[in-house]
Amino acid sequence: MDQKALKAVTSPAAACGGRWETRLELPIETELLIPDYLPAVFKIVKCLVEPVVMQNAVTGQRWQGEGYLRCTVYYQSDEAGTRLYRTEQKYAFEKTAELPEGSYLQGAARLWGETEYCNCRAVSEHRIDLRGAYTLCVAVGVTEQLELLTDLSGCGIQQRTVPLTGVACAVCEEKTFTAQTTFPLPGAGETILDISGIFVPGSQTVRTGQLDCAGTLSLQVCYRAANEEALTVRSKDLPVTQTVELPDAAEGDDATVWGDVLACTLTAPEEDGKEPALAVTWKLHAELWRPVSLRAVVDAYSTVCETSVERRPCRLLQSLAAVDSAAAVQIEDDLPDPEATVQGCFVTLEAPQLAAREEGGVQVTGRGTAHLFCADARGELTCYDKTFTWALPEPLDGAIARSIPHLHAALTRVNSSKNGSRVRVELSVAVTGRVLAMQSSEVATAVELGEEFPDHADGPALHLYYAAPGESIFEIAKRYHARAGDLAAANGLETGPDAGPEDLTTGAVCLLIPAAL
Repeated sequence: MDQKALKAVTSPAAACGGRWETRLELPIETELLIPDYLPAVFKIVKCLVEPVVMQNAVTGQRWQGEGYLRCTVYYQSDEAGTRLYRTEQKYAFEKTAELPEGSYLQGAARLWGETEYCNCRAVSEHRIDLRGAYTLCVAVGVTEQLELLTDLSGCGIQQRTVPLTGVACAVCEEKTFTAQTTFPLPGAGETILDISGIFVPGSQTVRTGQLDCAGTLSLQVCYRAANEEALTVRSKDLPVTQTVELPDAAEGDDATVWGDVLACTLTAPEEDGKEPALAVTWKLHAELWRPVSLRAVVDAYSTVCETSVERRPCRLLQSLAAVDSAAAVQIEDDLPDPEATVQGCFVTLEAPQLAAREEGGVQVTGRGTAHLFCADARGELTCYDKTFTWALPEPLDGAIARSIPHLHAALTRVNSSKNGSRVRVELSVAVTGRVLAMQSSEVATAVELGEEFPDHADGPALHLYYAAPGESIFEIAKRYHARAGDLAAANGLETGPDAGPEDLTTGAVCLLIPAAL
């Protein structure tokens, strides 16, 4: 058999190869010096560690990350009353990870992590020793470069093709921006304990080579007013609009964005009567998802000779859902000290996850910790940590083993109160992003022809076959080395892009099978 008589048309395709993940330990060993303008340390109340990633990029087969761990210490001063103060230290880190041999999605990797441990103690009235470790998790998308068989001809070849559809991440980038606004304060003498914020996505428009993104920076200043002990929060929303240059962006891409506020700096006004200036540094994470539509040969045979087909899985990502929702959380518990008063509450969130539902499908869930600052009857401050879980109310279809979250969670509201000996915390978690599913299909990668069949010129020109319900027309024709199109025509079966001869039989039927002459 002349192998050259078989003609094959191929098309390159980038399939999903899963994710490569690693865990990197970021050790912490530092000292925090209390400035002279702040009171001395009486008691350390709480220490929190949060990563601020300034660089996050996959280039070739290497991931490189750079940033710092923001180590925040809340302490009680030696002044009269339960006065809470704050100091912080930026502990820089730079990490690289060599990726195994393969092809990877270039751009920003998926990052999350957790504090392994944190030991914080006051060495003196103005010096704090901090030892700990933070685990940073890195996930990089793996791509598989395939040469798909899209069409075969010659040598009496018969083929079965199927459409393959999905989505592929065309762009995954992070950009850092700055914004300016003013932020009014209640007056002189307050002590600022935290300035934070979140980015709330608005509208997005993808153009060739760029992304237009609008949203809101929701900013908060947590402070303690002069001669007061309770914490107060003042908020302000700052609308922002950014145009991001993304050379690989194309019209028709579907954008998924979220953001993080990295740093806020409040500057006193130079002139009387002016409001303080607030400079905000924030990071935008943008993912552009592009529809993928392919047609591939999944099976083939020759009517004149033996045929062997090599196959392999082709995995494509399917978009289960674009997520833009919120979860309401209520925490109620007895305080260890019934006489304690609640001064304020900070909340830390872990990365969103997916959980299997008993009824089927998956649900977006997560964990967090509420840090309650309480004062006892003696005026001594203590932090009570209360862990909680949250879940979005809308379930999603899909199997947990094949589902992949590309999600971001942010805290939008926190209220804490006390009734008798019980404390109550109400909060809201906003979740944005996308949930994907990996779908695998077996496709043909090579077709080889062998020995010719014996000459059946004197054999019957027509066969009768009693097909059972659900049998494949293509498989029946393959069994008799017949042309699938002739079988369909002889039995009045519909053909076309949506109803081909490979369709299943709907009931028991007697089929006429013409010999392939």
